[in-house]
Amino acid sequence: MTEEKSLHGGLTRRGFLKTAGVATGALGLAGAAGMATAESWLAPSRANAAEPVEEKTGYTFHYRHCQCNCHLKCTVRDGRLALIEPNDWPDKRNETVCLKGISEIQHTYSVDRLQVPLKRVGERGSGEFVEITWDEALDTIAEKVKETWDTHGSQAIAFQTAVDSLTTSLPKLLRGQEKPRRGIDIGLGNGFSPALAESGQQGASSNEVTDWKNAKTILNVGCNMLETCMVTAKYFFEAKEAGAEIITLDPNFCVTAAKSSRWIPMVAGTDPALYLGMISIILDNEWYNAPYLKENTSMPFLVNRADGSLLRRDPAASIEQAGSENPFLVWDENTNSVAEYNAEGVVPALDFETTIDDEAYATVFKLLKENQKQYTASWAAETTNIDEEVLFEITDKYANHGPSILSFGFGGGEKFYNADVAGHAAVLLATLVGSFGTDIPGWGAGAYVNAYQKIFGAGKLASWPLPEECTIAKAAKDSVDYRDEESGIKFMWVQNGAFQQIAGNQNRTDEWAKTLDFVVVQDIWHTPSVDWADIVLPVCSHFELDEEVGFVRALRGHVLLQQKVLEPLFESKTDFWIECEMAKRLGFGDVMPESQEELARYQLDKSTDKALAGITLDELIANNGVVALKNQPEIARSYSNQTYKTTSGKIDVYYENLVSYDQALPRYEAPNEAYADNPLRETYPLHMTQRRSKYFIHQNFMDATWMRQYYKPTIEMNPADLATRGLSSGDMVEAFNDRGSFSCECVATEAVRPGMAVIVEGIWGKYMNFGNLQNVTNDAVNPRGKALVKGRVIPFNDTLIEVKKA
Repeated sequence: MTEEKSLHGGLTRRGFLKTAGVATGALGLAGAAGMATAESWLAPSRANAAEPVEEKTGYTFHYRHCQCNCHLKCTVRDGRLALIEPNDWPDKRNETVCLKGISEIQHTYSVDRLQVPLKRVGERGSGEFVEITWDEALDTIAEKVKETWDTHGSQAIAFQTAVDSLTTSLPKLLRGQEKPRRGIDIGLGNGFSPALAESGQQGASSNEVTDWKNAKTILNVGCNMLETCMVTAKYFFEAKEAGAEIITLDPNFCVTAAKSSRWIPMVAGTDPALYLGMISIILDNEWYNAPYLKENTSMPFLVNRADGSLLRRDPAASIEQAGSENPFLVWDENTNSVAEYNAEGVVPALDFETTIDDEAYATVFKLLKENQKQYTASWAAETTNIDEEVLFEITDKYANHGPSILSFGFGGGEKFYNADVAGHAAVLLATLVGSFGTDIPGWGAGAYVNAYQKIFGAGKLASWPLPEECTIAKAAKDSVDYRDEESGIKFMWVQNGAFQQIAGNQNRTDEWAKTLDFVVVQDIWHTPSVDWADIVLPVCSHFELDEEVGFVRALRGHVLLQQKVLEPLFESKTDFWIECEMAKRLGFGDVMPESQEELARYQLDKSTDKALAGITLDELIANNGVVALKNQPEIARSYSNQTYKTTSGKIDVYYENLVSYDQALPRYEAPNEAYADNPLRETYPLHMTQRRSKYFIHQNFMDATWMRQYYKPTIEMNPADLATRGLSSGDMVEAFNDRGSFSCECVATEAVRPGMAVIVEGIWGKYMNFGNLQNVTNDAVNPRGKALVKGRVIPFNDTLIEVKKA
């Protein structure tokens, strides 16, 4: 048989497949061709060659998942990616890169890189595939899409996007459910965001992390930001150098705790108790900002004690009609009568109750004080295991030694059954001391790693117009837990490894996946999602393009352009190419842009956003892919002039839609599984949580060899817990519960609280001794989730396990 040779030495992947015939497991990967060996792709350049080495520079943006949106200057030598550096920015603060970006030199050529389209030949989940052509792959998918439309309706198709996908129109072309609620990074936002009508509804902070230098007291709760978002570390240290006291409250001793002014350990999952206890201390000592509450919040609004409804001018109207059209009512201290909250000259009573038409009413603030009686400082101290004097001290600093920041993250308390209660209590705490909309720098609250790239310095690009029929279908189930017949899903299209993280309890997910009619996985690398596909589509990395111009973004205060660094590797195709080819097969080929350049020009030229006014594609190209948005402040702060897009136009801390769940005001709810006196602890006494790592982004980069040389899968435990089980650091152990098990090495560390077991999130099963860490994670459904803005959270960290020697 004739052997095809690679330009970089050895057999090409196509040659390997022709020789090998039908293979299993690693089919479509690069390893068999020795792609990442020193003799091939990563070999030294021809330093002694007679002819000159060809070298060029290309520019592109990096993946968004890490929240940084770095823009990169890439040196390509001899056709290979050779050097990655930060690109030049108008705002020099943004010239950043971390080890994840630098490692793309190797990761782009990963042995797990998908090279050709694949078709499943074994059982779904077995990872058994054969190589097929792009035409066969796309024709098969198009046929299945049309078959699903005809048999079950377009809503039976679910499109699971990922943050790093470069897809704009494909979900609409499929006319299915786009990204059924994911349940990730939304838990605290579910409780925090409604009070402010924060646009992303994920709890994004009210001011940039760059504003930390103006704060005096910073409470950082369950956020390991120095690893989660490494390029913002300089703002953390800038704040410390300016004199801010950074107090990190976390169950375990993380990197951020080590660098903080002070670390206060607490019981995992008790974040709501921490905030509720602080609220009580503030109320009991009258440390709240009364004028602020009367003028800028819903605290003076009157509530019917009998049914929990807010009093409006027209009580019969629906909740949605409230606001300027149907104003809320308050008790006016000037006239001693009921008045509309927004009427001129009204001075609302804050702590007040009355009877109106034989119905008892009280202000939100009075109800809050009554609700808080049960959440004393001593109760909070006992629940969180924080000394009561310490709790009083940090509350005093937060309320009286400002400006103050309240920071939380997307790990820790975010992934508990009770996360929305914590978020609601957090926004209420911050509101009491007047954190929002103030003109004093350094006040704020929220998730600062999120705001860094999404909320501030973001511009709205124009959307390419599609026919009316190309619209997203309504999901049968809003909940993230769509692994049953009620969801109506028959066809899943999954991007960038998302399938592994759609829910806890991976064994249940696997069983559900086997019932689906068809699964497409569109990915760059052989992530765990790939094994569940019927058709696998190999995608270009952000460094590869088949034309000179790719996608545009408007984030981090700048417009960012993806440009060609490398030609597409192997038979991979761009997301845009796949989108256009699918459009042709679904009857919409004539409505798509002719090229990515045409799309980019349209998105910029047709944008109505003032921040993008006058910025052209030609200017972007001339400036190597980075142009500053118009009129960006040095430090962005939201809610200026006390402007909120809530129903009332005020900070709405009373959640009327949660009255039936007894959560109109935050009421403590223990974790679902990992609570102190759960009888299940007799069998599964260890509380397992997942943490972020500087080496990975969720499950991304797990296959990056340069990263894995510094990390291997381990479950971290306190030495005392290992000793009671007869285990030593380095032993191979099995972690298990009724849902399933996995096995990896254990590590003894005093950084982990006794009674806990900690593991890095997203680890691929292939790197474990056996199993998948998601096999054990909790997938309990909180019935309140359907009433929350982002649906229910997956309680990944609300998990009990036991560990034994494997």
